[in-house]
Amino acid sequence: MLLRRTLLASATLALFTGAVRAQGNWPDRPIRFVVPAAAGGTNDVLGRYLQDSLTKLLGQPVIFEYKAGAGGAIASQYVATQPADGYTFLLHGSGLVTVPLVQRRPTYDALKDFVPVSLLGTSPMVLMTSPLVPDNLKDFVAYARANPGKLEWGASALGGVGQLAMVAFHDAAGIKDMVMVPYPGAGPAAQALLGGQTKYMLSTPSSITSGFVKDGKMRVLGVSTARRSPLLPDVPSISEVVPGYDTETWFGLVARTGTPPPVIARLSEAIAKVVAMPEIQEKIRSLNVVPQTGTKELGDIIRKDHALWSKVVKANNITME
Repeated sequence: MLLRRTLLASATLALFTGAVRAQGNWPDRPIRFVVPAAAGGTNDVLGRYLQDSLTKLLGQPVIFEYKAGAGGAIASQYVATQPADGYTFLLHGSGLVTVPLVQRRPTYDALKDFVPVSLLGTSPMVLMTSPLVPDNLKDFVAYARANPGKLEWGASALGGVGQLAMVAFHDAAGIKDMVMVPYPGAGPAAQALLGGQTKYMLSTPSSITSGFVKDGKMRVLGVSTARRSPLLPDVPSISEVVPGYDTETWFGLVARTGTPPPVIARLSEAIAKVVAMPEIQEKIRSLNVVPQTGTKELGDIIRKDHALWSKVVKANNITME
């Protein structure tokens, strides 16, 4: 009996020692960043800005793999089923939290299946409107309240943060029964606003929509964050007219639950070093994203988002297949 216990203890110690040694050698092969959309989206471009410097710091290639579809759920489910060995990560954003909340049969749980690695940045959403409606935030809100059901608004993705943020805006502002028109992405939704098929939408700012704003074809009436954004300092916060309204989008890297903490710590440290580089800061800001890093910071945002959007989804009975 004593011999058996000794052998079991020795085997356990060997496994533990091997795991520690493996973590100490991490990485010893290429690292995958899985992107939940086609190449060219903000997640992808952000990751590309970091790719070369991370490769140099870590001594192994950082490669990208694209798994688009289902609002990012395909990529999320895929990473949640990969080995928790520190070689497969998910480069996602706010949709990581929102999509399973609106699915009738969720394919993953954002809080249970993933752990944060590092935040990459945050971005406000902007309330963009057609020239066919009032041209300032206060008057627009008053007009919308006075005309329930008479305005169409665009949603760039069903179950996405843009849809839920707009529902929360309506609730907070006392706006009733407006007509949601879904589109397969922010580009088509912006085109519909440009053409007058919709009258307003919430989306992250972009160089394309900024051009339309400069030409007077669209207006930006407010940002979704509680305070004015450093990216758009002259644009009022929606909360200045709708007290308490506060939301933003985020971009970050997560890993499957069970990934060794030393691996997460090392990758997070490497990301912080790269994002702190002045040239990287400039590139990230060019995407209308405020550069930010941190494991705890991303974890706090994910938990905050989960609590906020769970309430919005339940209160408004929002579901999708």
